[in-house]
Amino acid sequence: MDDQSLELSRPHKRHRGQSSSSFAATDVDYDVFLNHRGPDVKAGFISHLDEALRTAGLNPFLDKESLRKGHSAFSSINDALQVAKIHVAVVSKGYAESKYCLTELVAMMRSGKPVIPVFYDVEPVDLRWVENGPFAKAFEKHKLNRTPKQVEEWRDALLKLAEITGICFRLSDYKGNEAELKREVVDVVLSFTCRDEVVPIEHHLVGVEEQMNACIMAMEEFMSGPTRLLGFVGMGGIGKTTLAKAIYNHFVACKKFQAMSFLQVNQNPLSSIEEVESSLLKRLQKQLLTDILQLPNKKQESYNYWFGKISGQGPILVVLDDLRQKSEYDQIILDISLLAPGSCIIVTSRDRRVLKAIGRQCNFFLHEVKPLGSDDSRRLFNLHAFGDGEAPPKFESLANDVSKACGGLPLALKVAGSSLIDNNIDEDLEWIWPEAVDALKEDGDIMDVLRWSYNRLSKPEKMMFLDIACIFCGWWRDEAMEIWKSCKESSCCGLRIPHKSLAKLIDKSLIFIDVTKGKQGGGVLAMHGLLQELGRNVGMDDGSHIWIDRGTCGVEVINQGPMKVRALNLANGGEHELEFGYFTKMTNLHFLVLDGCFINGDLTIISKKLRSLRWRHMPMIQRPPVLNLINLISLDFSESTKAASLWAESNPTLQGCPNLLNLDLTNCTSIITLPDSIGQLSRLQLLDLDRCRNLQKLPSTIGQLTHLEKLRIQECESLESLPDSIPALPRLQQLLIYTCTSMSKVPETMGLMTGLTKFSTDLATEWQAVAVGQQHGLKKLYVHKCSDEGITWLDTNSSLAHLHHLSDFSFYDCPAMSKLPHTIGLLTNLDWLLLWRCENLRELPNCIGQLKLLTSLHLNKCSSLETLPDCLGALTSLKVLWIAHCRSLTKLPESIGHLSRLRWLWIEGCGELQPLPESLRQLSALTLLRILDCGSLEGLGVLRVLPGLRIWGCTSVTNLSGSCLIVLDRNYRDPSGYKYDDGNQFRFVRRDLTEMRVVEANDCGFLRLVQDIESGRSILQRVHKVDCCKLVML
Repeated sequence: MDDQSLELSRPHKRHRGQSSSSFAATDVDYDVFLNHRGPDVKAGFISHLDEALRTAGLNPFLDKESLRKGHSAFSSINDALQVAKIHVAVVSKGYAESKYCLTELVAMMRSGKPVIPVFYDVEPVDLRWVENGPFAKAFEKHKLNRTPKQVEEWRDALLKLAEITGICFRLSDYKGNEAELKREVVDVVLSFTCRDEVVPIEHHLVGVEEQMNACIMAMEEFMSGPTRLLGFVGMGGIGKTTLAKAIYNHFVACKKFQAMSFLQVNQNPLSSIEEVESSLLKRLQKQLLTDILQLPNKKQESYNYWFGKISGQGPILVVLDDLRQKSEYDQIILDISLLAPGSCIIVTSRDRRVLKAIGRQCNFFLHEVKPLGSDDSRRLFNLHAFGDGEAPPKFESLANDVSKACGGLPLALKVAGSSLIDNNIDEDLEWIWPEAVDALKEDGDIMDVLRWSYNRLSKPEKMMFLDIACIFCGWWRDEAMEIWKSCKESSCCGLRIPHKSLAKLIDKSLIFIDVTKGKQGGGVLAMHGLLQELGRNVGMDDGSHIWIDRGTCGVEVINQGPMKVRALNLANGGEHELEFGYFTKMTNLHFLVLDGCFINGDLTIISKKLRSLRWRHMPMIQRPPVLNLINLISLDFSESTKAASLWAESNPTLQGCPNLLNLDLTNCTSIITLPDSIGQLSRLQLLDLDRCRNLQKLPSTIGQLTHLEKLRIQECESLESLPDSIPALPRLQQLLIYTCTSMSKVPETMGLMTGLTKFSTDLATEWQAVAVGQQHGLKKLYVHKCSDEGITWLDTNSSLAHLHHLSDFSFYDCPAMSKLPHTIGLLTNLDWLLLWRCENLRELPNCIGQLKLLTSLHLNKCSSLETLPDCLGALTSLKVLWIAHCRSLTKLPESIGHLSRLRWLWIEGCGELQPLPESLRQLSALTLLRILDCGSLEGLGVLRVLPGLRIWGCTSVTNLSGSCLIVLDRNYRDPSGYKYDDGNQFRFVRRDLTEMRVVEANDCGFLRLVQDIESGRSILQRVHKVDCCKLVML
């Protein structure tokens, strides 16, 4: 808000702190507050920025344009400051003359909300030392007219603002073009407004708001320390997850945290212990880094490395839902002290001991989630039973009895209410409702309430519920539906209308579709842990769905009623040795999981009704089986390294499986070939042969798989050729033949597969280049061991001209390639270009400057690359430039300074590099600069170039000996993370590195490799203010 507008709008005899009741913060929901001094920037930049923000769909608070007539200007501004989600401070040369600008800035810095500094023809150093520079005269005046406390508050606010990475507008850099500055500010604002999304939550929230407000108050008032930890404890189904989601969504709305992540540690009891401890935790780690750091899938560093970078994001909120063991927490939150001050972690668990053990690490507040009161219980039940908070008068008494019997447990109330939603006629009032009351009053245990709801399902619904609880929880909906649909026309079971049965289970709140893992495949089938436990218990009790764990004797359970068994899961039972005679009487078996089991006997006696067979880690089979399973849909023999005889060339193993859709043979290392009978799998959609390292050939009958969509043969190092029938696959979308080092023959007609979106190849023959050009829908292209001949083929056949959808183009290990295709500039949508170990590549073509959407350029171990073209500066979207071990590279082009969006510049192992171009100082968006082993820092002219960089701050070093330097923005990169310690090994740290210079905003020091006396390990020790790096405060 500028002084002039404020003075014109200010009512007489009203003090700034006074509030006007006529303006409510909720009346207008401002997205952005624009803090500025009008005489400096209002007529030009600010008015244009205001218009641009509104065009982008945002509602900015400016000043008199936003003030409402008849309302206090001061209270309006204060309210707008509180409401606005993002603050933009435009600091101009006259900024400090305005007491209003400075007072607003103090409030902005205290708010905890994102503050975006725009340094308009001033430098960050001007804010750090107000006694000098453009602000000196204004502060001398303030000292005479204001209290020392107020002046100190203003000084501190400016200092804090200078520590935030902002946008520097230097007239010389932008050539007076404020339009570019305007676009840059809008992009930064949008990056904050679009970052966090609310998590799905119940439509009917009853009794949650009071608990939510109490927990938020505890977080903000009663908990101190750098990181707060809030624990929710309570029995299953009591509403811990719902409460955590409500609090999370509250903070999404108010933008208190810089980044947020909601992690559901929903362990699937159907998964093996190994899967829970490995794949689940890896998925959660990946999600956390994606949510907090916005990392792409291409990240290569370890989780330890990236977790150390989280503090650079500022205060964050992380929710860990349904934690069972402390070890799960420890593997996700590696070190709570690495999180920025103001961060918060929320953990939910049924186990109080787990939460207390975690709480010892920091200031901890434990909240016990208790059952709902009688009024809230009635309301929640009525909402699910009648669609209204109040029951119809004639049902009111019975509804109250049912809700009371549920014991105040939200899950029980929801399930019981949903089970009675269709029973609202007089006849139901006479019979069904009294029965429900009697059944539920017998025992208020939640499992009995849930079992009562299960008992009210129809037979097909019960069957599907047990299928999901025992087998399909965690499967893609569409994949499971294909299996159920295979029963539709059969008399084998009652699932005649699977879509309707599934919809009923969803309506009755017994299962839900989880779309947080992606919407492909129709979402993931999921259910509450208690409901899954109920399904397993019911299945075991009636003998239809047998779940064997280490404490259960599988043989005894099966023998009790083998003809009833529909699903048998032995995955968690440890190693079993069973005679196939046990399967003789299981004539109704549909789903079988045999992971690790040793089975003696004839496999042909398995029920013909079988739809899904998973037998991972299959032991050696003495006699090749014949799988005469006419109804089989899914077959998983992955990780079976001793089953070579199963796949003999003439073995009719699969000829009896005409309805198979998915065949997974991942890491079956003993396989040499596949049986010819695979061609009879006319409905097969996925064939996964990854890491079948001894696979030598595929049968020609594979061309008969007319429905195949994905063919994965990665790391099949012995595969000699692909059959000529491959191009006949009309629906193939992904063909991955990475690291098929023995392949010498591939069909020349593969270019006919026009539906491919992902393709990896070595480009060794012209047919491959032609095939690439014919894949018009290709999005990802990976090339390995390519030669100049392959590049020539790409150009002469104009193979890249029609790849308008290609976003990822990578070259790996191409020592015989000395050039890139001159048609690469035609890839107008390319986002990522990587050249790795292209040792004879001498130059990049000038047409590379046409890649206007390229954001990442990686040049690694291109040892013959001598120079980069001047057109490099035309890559206006480039954010990452990584040049490593290009030891012949002599210079960077002057045009590099035009990369206005470049954030990372990493130069390593380029020993012939000449002095850096002075244009480097124009890289205003740079947050990290690394120069390692590129010769003498002095010879590179580092001290001549770097002081012009914004991230150099006020640091001035008179001498930089050595060859390793890191300049960083500590708001984006945590300097304490540059260390070496076993699991924390980062790419730029090597054991032979004796010294590494680290220069920060106003700090300079070493990282020196030393021997730790206690452990004997080599670690990097941080040393500040060493003699050879003298600090000169500007």
